[in-house]
Parts: sequence; C-alpha cells; structure tokens
Amino acid sequence: MANIEELTFDGYIFANAQDLELAKSEAKKIAYIESHADMSNIGVVKSVYEKAIEERYFQTPIGLEYLRDMQKAFSDSKNGEEELKPIPLYTTFKRIDFSEKSKAKTRMTKAQKKEMSLRMKYRNAVLIAGIFFFLCIAMLAITMRGSTINALNYKTAVTNQYSEWEQELREREIKVKERENAVRDKEIELGLSD
Repeated sequence: MANIEELTFDGYIFANAQDLELAKSEAKKIAYIESHADMSNIGVVKSVYEKAIEERYFQTPIGLEYLRDMQKAFSDSKNGEEELKPIPLYTTFKRIDFSEKSKAKTRMTKAQKKEMSLRMKYRNAVLIAGIFFFLCIAMLAITMRGSTINALNYKTAVTNQYSEWEQELREREIKVKERENAVRDKEIELGLSD
C-alpha cells in the first residue's frame, strides 16, 4: 500500500492514487472557475453551481466542499426565496460488517454438490416427463375426436365408407329398375313390346 503522505491532499487521505488524482483535478477546476468567473455575481454562482451538478464535475470532498460553499453564498444573498438543487452524493458511507449481521457462507463439499446436482437432474426429469405426459394426452384426445382417418379409427372409417357406397349403389339400382319398369310399361301401352 502507498505511503499515507503520498495519498494526502488538502487535509484528506484518499484510499488510492486514482482518487487522489481526481481530487487534484477538481482543485484545478476550482482554481480555473475562481480565476475566470465573477463569483461575486449571484447569477454566475447559480449557473456554475447548476452546471457543476448537472455535469457531475465534482465527486471528491474537495469539489463537494466547493459546491457547499457556493450553496451557502447563494442562500445568504437571496433571502432564501429561491433554492438550489441539493448536492447529490454518488457513494455510500456506512460500512457493512458481515461478521455481526450474518454468518459467512459455508462451502459445499463435493458430495453435497453431487447430491444437489442429482436433485436438480431428478426435478428436471420429472418436469419433462410431466410435460410429455400432458402432450400425449392432448394428442390422444385430438386423435379420438378428429374426423380424419388414422391408425385408431381406420377400420370403422373404412367400413363406414364402404357401407355408404353400398347404400348409394342400392339406391341407384332401385332407381334404374324403376326407370326400366316405367319404360317397359310405356312400351306395353304403346304395344311395342313383343
């Protein structure tokens, strides 16, 4: 770990070199704003403050202190009629102590992993078997209720079809015999028959 003096800047000790560089960058931004903007003008203070919040210019305590100073300067000068947006903090400050609140997770042994794996496989197999069972029941119901010829009702369907044809042929034969009889009766009336 780096030396504490190396990570110290403007009264703060930073956790790592990246945070330290970010703080130094923010100090340069503050110096630039102070040298190029008329901070005695409250309208300028408000616009710089709002732009800094909107663009997230400041994230370290150095920049956040500067935002707080601008907020105070604005509220002191304006009779408190108009309020600025609050300063957003993009970090959490409460440390979570896992030792007090919850037990650490225990590692699973190979036997436990294997048992868990077998349980999952069994559960999946039962689930898939159930799905296939319901699919088979649905297909059987569709087959039994359907009107098309299939392996289950082909004998009945073929028998019904042939009996319908046979009935049709009988009806045609009767009609043909009736016509023949009608023609023969006509011939007899006319005396044409031998």
